[in-house]
Amino acid sequence: MENNVNVIDYGFFNHDGLDFEYHVSGNSDGKPLVMLNGNGGDYRCFEGDLYVPLSEHFRIIRFSTRGTGKTPLGDKHLTFPLFCDDLKALLDYLGVKKTAIFGFSDGGNLAMVFAVTYPEYVERLAVFGSNLNTRGTKTGDQLGIIKDHRIYAIKAAITKDPEWKRRAEIEGMMVGQPKLNYKKLSAIKVPFLNVFGEHDMIKRSHSRKITKAVEGAEEVMVLGGGHSTAFRKTDFLILPVVKRFLGII
Repeated sequence: MENNVNVIDYGFFNHDGLDFEYHVSGNSDGKPLVMLNGNGGDYRCFEGDLYVPLSEHFRIIRFSTRGTGKTPLGDKHLTFPLFCDDLKALLDYLGVKKTAIFGFSDGGNLAMVFAVTYPEYVERLAVFGSNLNTRGTKTGDQLGIIKDHRIYAIKAAITKDPEWKRRAEIEGMMVGQPKLNYKKLSAIKVPFLNVFGEHDMIKRSHSRKITKAVEGAEEVMVLGGGHSTAFRKTDFLILPVVKRFLGII
């Protein structure tokens, strides 16, 4: 048991020359639910308190993306299409043909890119604080990301330290990525839930256009919530919304 959650499977699967860390937990008889955390976090770092209550109903699948947790960085430039192929390889390894996905921040970005790229794997899709491209991020936040990325890249070049290279690659996921647009997103035909904070780092106009791009999509704006701070309202707001969307209440 882990945090009172049943661990079904934990280990590594080999793909593209790397051993990826993955974790399956919750209800062994439940439908699969992939949970994708934000930028730089491994499978253990999913924000908020959704994981434990959802594990009562679902077989929850999580994994550490390249350069996080115990998964090596490898020698490829990190991109969302590359991560999509990694996620597909994990689902194939586990024998999962179709799944619901919940993604936060970059995890939501990955979820949307995955749903556009491999629609046959996605049953329903929920994202939180996610964007289609960097134009959707508020200018001040995006400038801070670019600054950090440049600092990490310079330190990596000077020191040859693999840790600085890792940090530069991961931060670089938010520089010029993802590369979706509203037309591509409109190809999503499964139930779609878009959650974002009132004061999110993602522009509110961008979030609302994401909702409008997917036919029949639902939208929830967390009043008073920021990007990750919106999770403070998980118990009485976000959790009931997600449960209803996933069909368990």
